[in-house]
Amino acid sequence: MTWHLTSRQLTDYSTGRADDAIAMSVEAHLMHCATCRANLPGDDDWLQSSWADLRDVVDRPRRGLLERLLTALGINEGTARLLVATPTLYRAWLVAMVAVLGCALVTAYTMNGGSLLFYFLAPVLPLGGVALAYGRTVDPAHEFTGVTPMAGQRLLFVRALAVLVPALALCTVAALLLPGRGPEWGPVAWLLPALTLVAGSLALTRWLNLGVSSAMIAGGWLVALAVSTVERRAVPAHFFAPEAQGAWAVALAATLTLYLIVIVRAKRA
Repeated sequence: MTWHLTSRQLTDYSTGRADDAIAMSVEAHLMHCATCRANLPGDDDWLQSSWADLRDVVDRPRRGLLERLLTALGINEGTARLLVATPTLYRAWLVAMVAVLGCALVTAYTMNGGSLLFYFLAPVLPLGGVALAYGRTVDPAHEFTGVTPMAGQRLLFVRALAVLVPALALCTVAALLLPGRGPEWGPVAWLLPALTLVAGSLALTRWLNLGVSSAMIAGGWLVALAVSTVERRAVPAHFFAPEAQGAWAVALAATLTLYLIVIVRAKRA
């Protein structure tokens, strides 16, 4: 290890004053630097109490159906446990997402051109779940999961994937229920934009809090839609046209590459 954390960085991290981006970098560094781990300020009594509480929480519950299913699919027990222990706000977001998609479907059947509401919302709905899947401000168990070997970008990626799968499944079901007027590719036109926005949000966590990056990406999407409705030469539906799908594919590849670079740098830190 060629560099070490400063005393201020260690103090900010141990007292919870560091933001999520800095905290993840510090955690990644501490995994590989014994010197900085030894210099990390700590309260021995609090640490012993925290580990006792952690063992009590982890050892007490039996494995649920979802956890057993994940392990049957080849996911190791530690990863499956972390996936099942999602924040409670995430479950509330799933309920809200079902309600929003239901409203979008009603609009699609009752208003002329109402299907556009679904296409406008579908790309940003997964962002809400990703923002609520990881972080000190939304996860009561973050202090526990933060001390696991999977903490940082790896846990963020696993949690985001666990959110993305049900979100895409719900949007796909809603897309298939849309009125049968329009091109055959219509039900999947939202998919690449949605994946690109999520990948962009994850890539920005190198510099920003996950909630902030998700809000910025969602806000940018809504602004782009608003501008396209005002600009006479632009139409919001053009964001989902076949010629736009190639651009979305390129953007997705670029953002995924950037996120992989973020993960590699976090491991080396």
